[in-house]
Amino acid sequence: MTQTNPPALSHSDRIRHLAETRRRILSMPSEQVMDIIIDHPQPAALVHSFPEEDLHFLIHDLGTDNALPLIALASNRQWDYFLDMEVWKKDQLNYPQATTWLQLLLRADPDRLVQWCFDERLEFLELYLFRNIELRVRESDQFSSDLDDGFFTDDDTFYVRFVDYPVATPESEAAKTRRNEMLSQLLRRISDFDHPRFQGLLMESVSLIPNEIEEELFRLRNVRLAEKGFLPFHEAIGVYQPLQPGDLAARGKKAIRPPSPDDPQFPVAQFAATFLEGDNLFVRALKGIGEVHVTQQLQGELAGLCNQVISADQTIISNRDQLKSVVSKVSGYLSIGLELMTDSTVNHPAPMASALLQRHLLADIFRTGFGSALQLKWQATRWRKGSWFQSQSLDLTFWDEAWLGLLGGLLIDTPRFFDPSTAGSSYRNFLTREEIEATGRGLNQVIAIDQLFKNMDLTIAPIAEIRFLTYKNLLLTLWVRALLKTPPVNTDTPTLAVSLSAFKEIYASLWTDHEGQRIIGDRKRAEFLDWAAAASRRSSDDLSDRLGTVFEALFNDIQRELAAVEPGNLDPRHLHLFLLKH
Repeated sequence: MTQTNPPALSHSDRIRHLAETRRRILSMPSEQVMDIIIDHPQPAALVHSFPEEDLHFLIHDLGTDNALPLIALASNRQWDYFLDMEVWKKDQLNYPQATTWLQLLLRADPDRLVQWCFDERLEFLELYLFRNIELRVRESDQFSSDLDDGFFTDDDTFYVRFVDYPVATPESEAAKTRRNEMLSQLLRRISDFDHPRFQGLLMESVSLIPNEIEEELFRLRNVRLAEKGFLPFHEAIGVYQPLQPGDLAARGKKAIRPPSPDDPQFPVAQFAATFLEGDNLFVRALKGIGEVHVTQQLQGELAGLCNQVISADQTIISNRDQLKSVVSKVSGYLSIGLELMTDSTVNHPAPMASALLQRHLLADIFRTGFGSALQLKWQATRWRKGSWFQSQSLDLTFWDEAWLGLLGGLLIDTPRFFDPSTAGSSYRNFLTREEIEATGRGLNQVIAIDQLFKNMDLTIAPIAEIRFLTYKNLLLTLWVRALLKTPPVNTDTPTLAVSLSAFKEIYASLWTDHEGQRIIGDRKRAEFLDWAAAASRRSSDDLSDRLGTVFEALFNDIQRELAAVEPGNLDPRHLHLFLLKH
C-alpha cells in the first residue's frame, strides 16, 4: 500500500497558520510558551513571523535567561529591534544595558553575533569598544613588560586592557566584572573569526569621533522605531495634544487598504490587542467590524498608538501588567473619544462607533478622549490660581478626602481619575465619559464652594484651627456662629471654635423625630440655605441650584455620624464636622 504525504500548504495557508499559532502563544501562560515554540515543526519560521514588538515583550515575559532559545532563533531584524529598545537612555547609549544584551546574544549564538556585528552593527561595536577598552600596539623594539599592568594579547602585538572606573556598591562591582567577562569572550571570538579584521576593528575603535557616531546611530535607531510608532519624545508627546470632536471632520478620512492576494502580508503586532478587556465602546466597536483585513489594520494601528503613548510617557514596558496598563489607558481614552463623537441619544452606539474607527485615525480619536480630561485639568489649574482657597494658603486637605482626591488627580501633569476602590494607588486613567462628567461635576462644586467663601469676604489665615480645617467644618461652624450671634470672623478673630456649652443648645434644635429616628428636617436645612445665601449675597434659588446636592450631603453626614449622640455625650475631640472647644 502506497503512503501519500499530506498536500503542501499554500503560502497564504502557511501565513494564516503562523498567525493563529502566534495568537495562541500570546494568550497562553508564559510557562507553556517555550514548549509550544520548540515543538513547532518550523520553530525558526514561527519566531521570525513574530512582529518585533511581540517577540521582545514575549522574551521579557519569559525572562531573558529562560528565553535564550528564542533569542537564538530570532532574525537579525529582530535583534536590531532588541538593541534599539534596550540599549538607549534618551539620546545616549546605555552601556551597562548594552553589556547585558551583548552578553545575551553571545550566549544565544556567539558565531552569529560576531558575523552580525561585522555585517550590520560595526559602528555600534566600535563605539562600545571605544568606551570600554584601551589599546596599545607593541613596537618591534618594545618589551611587553614595558606596558602597564592589566593589558593582555593573543598575538603579542595588539594589547588590550578594559577601561577601569570607580565602583561604590557590590552591584556596580558585579556589573564591571560581567562587562570584563563578556568583552573577554567577545574579543576572543572575533579574533578567532578573522584576526586581520579583529586588528582593524581595534584600530578603528580607538580612533573614531564618538559623538558623531553616537548621533548617527541614534538617528538611525529613531528611523527604525518610528515605523512602529516609537517616535522621539518631542514628536510622541503630540499624542496628548487635545482635539475637539468637531475638529475631526477637517482632518480627512483615513484609508482602509482592501485585501489583495498580490500584496505581501506582514504580521501585525497582536500583544496589545490580547489585553483589550472590558465592555467599553471601543472594544464593542472593534468586535463589531466583520472584515478581517480591517480588523488587522486597526490592530496594527492600535499597537502603533500604544507604542507612541509609551514613548510619550517615557516608560519601559517589561511585563504583562505594565503593558495591560498602557492598553487600558489607550482603550479608555479611545472609548471616551468615541462616546463624545457619537450621538448620546442613540441606544446602541456601537455600529456608529465601528464606522468612526474606520473613518478616523485612532490617534485622533485618542486625542479627542484625552482632550476632555485635559480640559478638566486646565479648568482646575485656572481656578486654583485665583481661588479664595489659595489666597488663604490652605492645603488640599481642606477639601476633605473625596475632593482632595479629585483635585489631586487633576492638578498633576497628566490628569487621573480618583477611584478609592483601586488597589494600590487611588488614581488611574479615565475609562469612560461618565467618569469625565462626574469629575467635572465635582470640580464645579469645589469651585462653587470656594466662590461661596470668597463672597463671604472671609479671611481665616491667622486662625488657630487652620490645621484641622475642612470646607465642611468651616461652613457648619460659621453657621453655628451666626445662630449664636457671635462677631464675624476676621483677622482679629483668635479662634473659629464655638464653646461646647453654647453649641449644645444649637445641637439639640437640629433634630426632629421621624418614625422613632432623629433626623434633620427640611426646615433646618432651609434655614441653613437662607443663611448661606445671605452671607454670600446670593439668592437662595441660585445657591440651591449650584450647591443643593452638596448641602444635602453635608446634612446627611451629620445625621450619619451624630444622630445617635445625645447632647450630653458630645466630645470636641471626636467631632469632625464642627469646630468646638471646652
